[in-house]
Amino acid sequence: MDSPPQFAVIAFAALAICAGPVLLTAGILAYSGRWTSWAGPSSYPSTAKHSRLGFMMFWAGLPMTAVDILLGLEVLGVDPGVTRGLMLAPAVFCMTVVMIHIYFLPKFLRPLLLPRWYRDWEAAQFELEERNEERRRARRSRRRDKRRREKEKARLLQANAAAREEKRRARMQQAAP
Repeated sequence: MDSPPQFAVIAFAALAICAGPVLLTAGILAYSGRWTSWAGPSSYPSTAKHSRLGFMMFWAGLPMTAVDILLGLEVLGVDPGVTRGLMLAPAVFCMTVVMIHIYFLPKFLRPLLLPRWYRDWEAAQFELEERNEERRRARRSRRRDKRRREKEKARLLQANAAAREEKRRARMQQAAP
C-alpha cells in the first residue's frame, strides 16, 4: 500500500496541531462574552434548549492544546511514558464536561460551567419563550371560543329555521283541510 503524499501528511499534521488552539481561543472568547453569535436555539442533537457550542469548544480545545504541548515536550526529549500519562486524565475530564454540556447540565454545575452573561441571556430567552407561549395559548383559546360561538350561532339559526319550517307546515295543514 502506498503512503499518502508528503503534502497530505504535512497538511493533516498542521490541521491537527492548529485545531486545539483554535478551539481553545474560540472557547475563551465565548466564555468572556466577546463571541456570542453561536448562542441561540440548539442546532445539534442535544437535550439543552439553547446552544452551548462555544463552551464545548473551550472544553474540547483544552485537551487538544495540552496534547500539542506534551508532544512538543516529547520532541524536546521528555520521556514519552510521562507525557502519555499526563494526557489521559485531562482528556477524559474535558470530554466528560463536553458531554455534560450536550446532554445534561445539573443545576449545581451551571454556576461553575456557564458564565453569568450566558445564564442571564438564557433566563431572558426562557422568559421571552414563556411570554410567547402564553400569547399562543391565549390566541388558541380565543380561536377555540370563536369557533364554539360560531357553532352555537349556527345551531341556533338551524333550530330557528327548523321552528319556522314547523310553523309553516302547521299553518299549511290548518289552511288545507
